[in-house]
Formats: sequence, structure tokens, C-alpha cells
Amino acid sequence: MDNQTTQYVTELDRGLGDPIRVLQLSQTRLMATMPWGQLSRIVPDPRRAEQPQAFKYLSAGEREQAEARNEVQRAIKSTKKAQNAKDYAKYLAEVVLGERDERWATPPFALWIPHPLQTVQARGLLGADTFAYLPYDATGVLMDAETQHLAHFILRDDPAAYGLTAQQINARLVGVEVYHGLDLVSARQIFHDRNLLGVIPNKNVALTSDSSNVATSITLDLLKSVQVPAPGGTGELVPLGDVVSVRQRQLKAADTEWMTLSTLRSFVVTAIFGRAGFEKTSGPISELPYGCERESATEEIHLVLGRLLSTFAASFIDRNNTVIASPAVFAALGAVAHRAMSWNAGYDALTPDEYMRLLADVKWTRDPHYWEGTAGKQTATGAFSLAGGVKDNGSKTAGALGDPTSPRFQWIRYGRPNL
Repeated sequence: MDNQTTQYVTELDRGLGDPIRVLQLSQTRLMATMPWGQLSRIVPDPRRAEQPQAFKYLSAGEREQAEARNEVQRAIKSTKKAQNAKDYAKYLAEVVLGERDERWATPPFALWIPHPLQTVQARGLLGADTFAYLPYDATGVLMDAETQHLAHFILRDDPAAYGLTAQQINARLVGVEVYHGLDLVSARQIFHDRNLLGVIPNKNVALTSDSSNVATSITLDLLKSVQVPAPGGTGELVPLGDVVSVRQRQLKAADTEWMTLSTLRSFVVTAIFGRAGFEKTSGPISELPYGCERESATEEIHLVLGRLLSTFAASFIDRNNTVIASPAVFAALGAVAHRAMSWNAGYDALTPDEYMRLLADVKWTRDPHYWEGTAGKQTATGAFSLAGGVKDNGSKTAGALGDPTSPRFQWIRYGRPNL
């Protein structure tokens, strides 16, 4: 039978398969929606395809599907994909439970069915409606969104652990791109194009976009609410957002901004968690520590950050010759600021005034005489490099800024001996 008929049908023939309404993009490409449970019957759990010892228990069609899957897709076992799927499962659970309202998105599944599907047309209110017949024994391989597919299986393995039922997971309506009648070479090329040709957004762009991340959300609020002296010495105040780059991953020497968004966010994270925050600066923050509420955190960080930026504005403006705006130093300033937060449970509490007095004598100039071995190192040419990131230098810099018993405390204020 021809793959597509020009005749209108008045009745769908379920003997040919499960009919689904589709948008036909080309002879081999269709767009459809279906419950995820229906998709799971066409594309079984991909973990099964990586268990060759179990192949002898599969039917010939199931073995063919598993082998084709392994030809097209990446491995799951012992790779980052497995952990990503677990994180994705938590995300999907929040979506199904309505906890994200409309602030979520999941891409459509790219389904490859090697055999051509028969399509028919029926008269509709706006012209012709196209239907494709999915044979009841149809199997396929996902060329994209397999991690999302695996996340659904993880949910269905133990739905109660996520506050769901199997019915909720199976009934979730998903978008599916159906590629049919294509050979393996074409499927592998589509997998390549969909997974390897995309441009991954840099960290700043990703952070700006993720408003559901509580640390990012607080940081974005601070961009609008904190006022700082305008560059140029006019005496005017401008929003902090005017001197923070929200698009660039790193600033160039000629840029007029004081820091990147990720650097500012690191200060927020360490102000919330203290030194424990150094390990959290590059990851999502979904929950605040005990006693810390989002509104109070925003207000208290605003107070300390505003004073810090205003007091040392000249050093931030001159960032090419100072260390204060470097990621490690600024995150360390946040860790010390944590001691001035109301939810700090430590014995080393500070008031905002004490915090500012603690920093009064620090020499911010980018000079190895003060910062060698703490925030950077002197190169063979004699230049001082701010080598090392937040995780490398954050803790020892925090000690230098806020621990009077540390030798580094003296070094960054009065100079390091023999340098």
C-alpha cells in the first residue's frame, strides 16, 4: 500500500494499528502527541539494551530494538547520563505534581521507527487531518531525549517515592517527533546533529535563565535593588545590574563591568552557606539552610553587599589592578559575610559594622607582596596571576580575610615577609 493516500477516509481501521493524529512535515517526519505510557511500549527501558546477558530472554523483535538502540545512542551505565536521569526524574515529578506551575519545559522525543508508517487523511474542520497507524508491535529508538525517557522509567520504578502514581506517569502527555522509513545511517546522523551540533550556553547565560534556582533568584533581585556608585566618579548611584555582566563568562581587560553574574552569585551562595558554600557555587541551590528564608536572606545580603560595594567601589572600578572582584576573593568575602547573617549558627558571629571594620585595612592591590599563595601566584615573568578558582583558593582567602589567628590575615594587610 502506498505510504500516503490522497483519498479521504471516513473511518479509521484499527486493524492496521493504533491511529494517532499527526502533523506531516515531510514523507518521513511527523509530529504527534501521546501519553508517555504509549511511548514506553514502543521504546522500552533503555537500560535493558545494556544488559547483553538478558538478550536470550528477549523476542527477536526486542533484540533487534536493543541492538539498534546501542548502535544509535550513548551508554548509560557508569556515565554521567545515569545521574542526569535521576535529577531529571525529580524535575519531572515536580512538573507532574504542579509544583513548577508553568515554569518548566521538556523537549519532544525524537523517535526513529525504521519501517515506513501508513498515513491516511480525514476531513476536518480546518481541512485535512492526517493520521498515522502505529502497528501494535511497533518498536523504535530515541535519537534524542533518551535521558528524559529514562527519567520516566525511574519514576515508574518507584512512583510513591516521588509522591506519584504509575497512572500519573503513564498518562503524562508528551510531544513526539516521529522519523519513519529511515535507515540506520540516517538515524545515527540525526542523533549526531541533535546532540553534538547544538551550542551549549555559557554558565552566565544558564544562570540568568534559571529563575527557579533560589540562589540565582536572589542574585537577580540584588541586581535590581542594590545601588552602587556609577563608574566615572559622577557621584550618581546606579543599579548593581549596570556593572555586572550577565552574558559573558569572563571579562576582558577593556570591559567596564566590575564582575560577571556567576561571580556575584558565588558571593550570594557563600553568604548563605558560609565556607560550605565554596563547593556549591557552580551547582543548583534548591533549598536554603535551616533558619534561612528567601526574603530575609535577600534583605540581609543586600545590606552587607551594598556596604561592601560602596565602600570599596574604587577597587572594583580598578579591577584590573586589584583582587577584590576576582571569583575566589569575592566568594571568600561572601563566606565571611555569612557570619553577619541571622541564620549563622556559629560562635564567630559579626555585625555588619564589625564585618566592614574587619576589611578596612586589607590591601586590595594585585600585588604578590600581599596576595602571593592566597589568591594567586607570581609567574616566572614577575607578573601576579590570580590562579585558581573558588574551590581552590576560597577557603584560605576566607581565612586571610576573617581569621586574625591566620598568618595570611597579616599578609594581606601588612605584606608577606620576604616578599
